[in-house]
Amino acid sequence: MMSDSNTRRGFLTIAGTGAVTALAGCQGEPPESNTSESTDDGQSGGTTESETTNSASGPSDTLRLMSSGPIQSLDPINAKGSGAGFSQYGESLFTFPDGQYPPEPALVTNYEMSDDGLTYTFDLKEGVQFHDGTELTASDVVYSYRRLAGSSNSRNRDDIIGDTMTIEHEKDTSGDETTLEDYVSGSLAVEAVDDYTFEMTLRSPFEFTLSQIAGGAFAVLPEGSVGDIEGYDGEYAYNEFFSTENDGPEYAGLGAFAIDSWVKGNELSLTAFDEYHGTPAEINEITYAIISDGNTRLDRFRNGNADILDGMPTASFSPDNVSIESQEGNRSVGTYTLNDGTTVNYGEVPALQTEYIVFNTLEVPLPVRKAFAYAMNQHDIAENVYKGNATPGYHITPPAPYPTFEDGVSGSETYTRHAEEGYESNTEFGVDGYPYGYGETRLDDATSVMEEAGYGDNNRVTVTATTIAGNSAYASVFTRLQSKLRPAYIDIEIEEAEFGTIISRAVSGDMEVFALGDGMEYPGPQNFLRFLWGSNPGSQFTRWGAEGSYYDEEVRNLAIDAWESNYAAEDATAASRNEAFQTIEEVNWASVQELPTVHPTVQRFWHTGVDIPMYGVMEDQTLNGLTLSR
Repeated sequence: MMSDSNTRRGFLTIAGTGAVTALAGCQGEPPESNTSESTDDGQSGGTTESETTNSASGPSDTLRLMSSGPIQSLDPINAKGSGAGFSQYGESLFTFPDGQYPPEPALVTNYEMSDDGLTYTFDLKEGVQFHDGTELTASDVVYSYRRLAGSSNSRNRDDIIGDTMTIEHEKDTSGDETTLEDYVSGSLAVEAVDDYTFEMTLRSPFEFTLSQIAGGAFAVLPEGSVGDIEGYDGEYAYNEFFSTENDGPEYAGLGAFAIDSWVKGNELSLTAFDEYHGTPAEINEITYAIISDGNTRLDRFRNGNADILDGMPTASFSPDNVSIESQEGNRSVGTYTLNDGTTVNYGEVPALQTEYIVFNTLEVPLPVRKAFAYAMNQHDIAENVYKGNATPGYHITPPAPYPTFEDGVSGSETYTRHAEEGYESNTEFGVDGYPYGYGETRLDDATSVMEEAGYGDNNRVTVTATTIAGNSAYASVFTRLQSKLRPAYIDIEIEEAEFGTIISRAVSGDMEVFALGDGMEYPGPQNFLRFLWGSNPGSQFTRWGAEGSYYDEEVRNLAIDAWESNYAAEDATAASRNEAFQTIEEVNWASVQELPTVHPTVQRFWHTGVDIPMYGVMEDQTLNGLTLSR
């Protein structure tokens, strides 16, 4: 994983419906527990009984949505839009229409790429207005990209000056090890050619460039809004622009909806922006209520006080209540019958997402990590924890975008054959496929690997596993492992924490084992695997390869060589890159930095009075075309 300044795309831009899909981006949140989470005021999930009983409440031109997590930031470079509603008030140069791939121009009328694949020139739409009434120009894009690369507030520098899409820039290499923080301010190869022409130059060609800049971290802000990078004094103080200081936020984005009011960590209200350059919004307002407990969200939706529900607690979901009526590409759409007999619209789509367990390798020895892997049965988790709404996870890369090696053999088939039989393996520990048991639990091997390392009844290991509060999927996985690993001399203590707290603690490195999920901003293995090959280990959540961590230097060097020689080399080809990805997946098998569990299916439920298409695999959707008839 990565540091606070390298927040993974997994904390996905919200799918336009208020669900914090991070884990998971990410993205269809994990199924949640069947017990209500109490707040300090004694109410369940932060809402009162009166708020969940009046099915007729709410004006017809107000869309009522819910967020499962606090809205902590409006700054696109800080949280990558992981707070609710980001796709509605922020906009990047490109977008994924209704979550469909490939990306399409949003703020661009035309673009050109140089013959060497390095320089991109974009012609911007003219007359596009920010929410403060100023006009979009190329200088705004330059400023926004420079902030992403160089601001101390940026958690997403890796998206623009990292190891995949790298815009040319200078680094101060005076230290022993170069990091993202070594970026020289103002050196980013971005330029305003004229008022409506923006140009950027990459260090090396990257096939997913347009998808990358469609991400929320690349949202455009007015030039000089805040002065957190060299060369810009800032019209507003940071908290004044992005938070509530001096009656803020003064935030001005480019989306179809503007921010009306926001209480940090709590509610958010948006209103239609009359001067929006695209299709004008059909509704006047969007409100987001922050409700962390899944059962409370379900009750609110069932009682008619919320229009859309993303994800349902596992204990409440019944596959028999689903009726699929149409297949739209990889999207399945139909109806779902709630337990009270109400029929609502239903949609599902396989997510470009991976759920996994993260190990802090500074704290958890390799034999313990391997014992976890031997004790886990991904097929059982997919079927019985996720009720069949997930694919068993044996790689960090999901099946659809998995690398391919032969014509006619899809990524999904390669994924399965590699895990099951070692198809196209590159290492000795991947030659027979997933080494800890494909579709089985191997408790004897879990015990043996611990005994060989000197553990026993008089030398047990206690591990604290942290899971997201209110979500039962991860907790259920840990509970299953808890009972299985006791005979293998491992005692697991399970604790809960809010998502934001988990990320902060992961950055500081004070957790031993924790569960997360991650979503992809584009269908390429680089999304995840660039964090697993041992580069800059001190900044990764796993710390694998850092001084004092439990790792094998030979295995780490194998991953580093695969990346540097086969992926990042000047003469790299598609075939060599695929080979590098396969090697790094196998290195993760050997090192057990991140232990995949499943690749989930994302579900959405919406009332019959809400007219909206089901989004696609990118899970991103603007709501200006949505209509209400309740």
